[in-house]
Amino acid sequence: MKKQRKRKKIEEPHSEQDHYLIRIKKGERLYKFYYFRPIAGRHYHFEYRILTKVRIDEMLEMVSYNFKIENGVPQKSSITRVPSISKEQLEEIVQNVVKKTNTSSDEFEELDLSGFSTIDEQIEFLKRQDKVNTMYMM
Repeated sequence: MKKQRKRKKIEEPHSEQDHYLIRIKKGERLYKFYYFRPIAGRHYHFEYRILTKVRIDEMLEMVSYNFKIENGVPQKSSITRVPSISKEQLEEIVQNVVKKTNTSSDEFEELDLSGFSTIDEQIEFLKRQDKVNTMYMM
């Protein structure tokens, strides 16, 4: 009987497995990040996040998910990825979330990154705001 070799599974780097990240390709930039922080979930550091980037064709890509800290460990869940969306559609989505969740101004944060001309400037700004996990940056 022939002995079959087991195929060794090549593991992808952790950041390639994390579908919650937005990957920025050459010529793309970040657009806006939205954070919804309901008062009721603050002791869990619960947030609903919407992250967007401008693709080369000027359409947006959007990723949204729930974020909370459980036993000191960050948890992400309920991911939604929209590969192509207009700026108008994004604004409608954000307004619907605000309306349906009765979000007040102290429960909502919008980070507008569209004023920066390069991704490097955007990343430096996010670092200063403590809004980027450099562990996943390549």
